[in-house]
Amino acid sequence: MIKRLSVLLCLALVAGLAGSACAEVQNVKVGGDITVLGVGRSNFDLSNGATGNRENDQSSFFVTQTRVRLDSDLTDNVTATLRLINERIWSAENNASSDIDLDLAYVTLKEFLYSPLSLKVGRQELRFGNALIIGSANTYDSSVLNTVPGDLSARKSFDALRATLDYDPLVVDTFYAKIDEGDINVNDDVDLYGVNAAYDFGTKGAKAEVYVFSKNDSSLDKNDKVNTFGTLLSAELVENLNTSLEVAFQNGNDRSQGKHRKAWALQAMADYTFADVSMKPNLGLGYTYLSGDSDSSDSKNKAWDSMYYDQALNNIAYAILPFSNMKVLNVKGGLKPMEDLSLSAVYGYYMLDKKVATLSSGYGPSGTSSKYYDMNDKRSLGNALDITATYDYTEDVQFGLTAGMFACGKAFASSNDRTATQIIGSMKVSF
Repeated sequence: MIKRLSVLLCLALVAGLAGSACAEVQNVKVGGDITVLGVGRSNFDLSNGATGNRENDQSSFFVTQTRVRLDSDLTDNVTATLRLINERIWSAENNASSDIDLDLAYVTLKEFLYSPLSLKVGRQELRFGNALIIGSANTYDSSVLNTVPGDLSARKSFDALRATLDYDPLVVDTFYAKIDEGDINVNDDVDLYGVNAAYDFGTKGAKAEVYVFSKNDSSLDKNDKVNTFGTLLSAELVENLNTSLEVAFQNGNDRSQGKHRKAWALQAMADYTFADVSMKPNLGLGYTYLSGDSDSSDSKNKAWDSMYYDQALNNIAYAILPFSNMKVLNVKGGLKPMEDLSLSAVYGYYMLDKKVATLSSGYGPSGTSSKYYDMNDKRSLGNALDITATYDYTEDVQFGLTAGMFACGKAFASSNDRTATQIIGSMKVSF
């Protein structure tokens, strides 16, 4: 009898503790998505192979990307967010590809100390403006923790602290992110920090952003530092015409060459939607300039540092070309022939800003920058085209099909001037 009473008391105590713990949680939201990609690629290294030995550069594979997200409101001003992710190529089973990893894990403190201030602490996404500078911790030449190519990865988050001052219509974000810890007891880290101030003028979608971002790499004896200063202006100049102009400047120390940095970037975009026309066609133009450096004898490195951008001007170019030393003209268009079907196309013409003897490639083992293209004394990098069809099967299920190509220009030497092609079929289910 005493044993039974003890068990009952223990169960009552556990139930009481569980009830007290749950009472602190006001609301919990669970969601996520599953994306399946079928990928076919050809000639992504652009190489012709040795004489009499054509390389087999065709590949095909499937990728599953699974994410589960939990948002918990603890009190009126405290929320916790957790998102787990698994990305794997089918049948490429190993410890890395089978892992379930943290994609998001942060706490948001609203009205911290006083009402305009909010804090966000932990693994989170950082994205400012059009993501020309800051948008993803994984760029085209970064390796992720599995066998999925870096350009297809859904991982974008940073381990960061972020403070937001909301003085509507002015919002100021200050953040610090740890990119690479290195050895715990050694000053060999890579850090990112910055300030972004955005002002909404409240008319015709007019907005202005001013920012300062700094990346400091102290992994070797002499620090490598990149300071980026810039501004982004955007507005709806006339109805249905959205435009933006971004200009940025970089300085700092280039440790590898023992030089001072002096680089520039400019990006202008305009998109118009014919809202009153059947099928709602849209047209867009874009121009991107990223400075290059061709003079190794002077004291300045004028090549643009790609920082942590998140822009795929064209899909294959994003996967194989560095985001520096280039001029890109994009023309795009789209329409909706059916309510649930969207068609779009993006053309890109790529040129070098400065002629170079070799050009680094992002398409190597594990997505790392381990290959170089041989170049001619020319500027034309080539032409890219992506055509996409998207079908909304239901509110929660979407199918997509994208075909792309990159045809090398005269800047590529004959040893690596093959046309790269790609086709991706996708299915995404959100829940």
